[in-house]
Amino acid sequence: MLPDLQIKDNFLNKEEFELLNKTINNISFESMTNNDGNYGFACGFKKTLQNEWLFKKIKKQFFPNKDLQVSVCNYHLRHNFKKVKTHTDDKKYNFILYLKGKELIYNGTGFYNKNELNTYIGFVKNRAIFFDGKNIFHTDLQALGESSPRYTVNIFYD
Repeated sequence: MLPDLQIKDNFLNKEEFELLNKTINNISFESMTNNDGNYGFACGFKKTLQNEWLFKKIKKQFFPNKDLQVSVCNYHLRHNFKKVKTHTDDKKYNFILYLKGKELIYNGTGFYNKNELNTYIGFVKNRAIFFDGKNIFHTDLQALGESSPRYTVNIFYD
């Protein structure tokens, strides 16, 4: 069994981090919508020979003894400063890597325990979070205080 929430600061080395930041500057984002309307922008990607290093690094850090399958991969751009959007994910596990944005607590991610927001993970560049997104209610924290647009890598696993 994996821990419900894992955090790793300085997840990537300098070259790897710069590579992903260059990537977000050269892709086109599309609007993401659900029943509540727009909740950000995404650009999907797939596991390839060129980015396989990232998936190996995630596995080694967060689930070395489990065989999880990659389900959905996106670069996200979000600035949800109007409404807290508590949710669970369709997929079992969620990996988030903070890439670009102001390093603020409210640019990060919040987690709930028994309907109470009780854990705040602030936005710090190159901070990785891995958690049980299907069973733990969570939200971006941007609507709760000072925030900025934030760019992340989100990879979902089953």
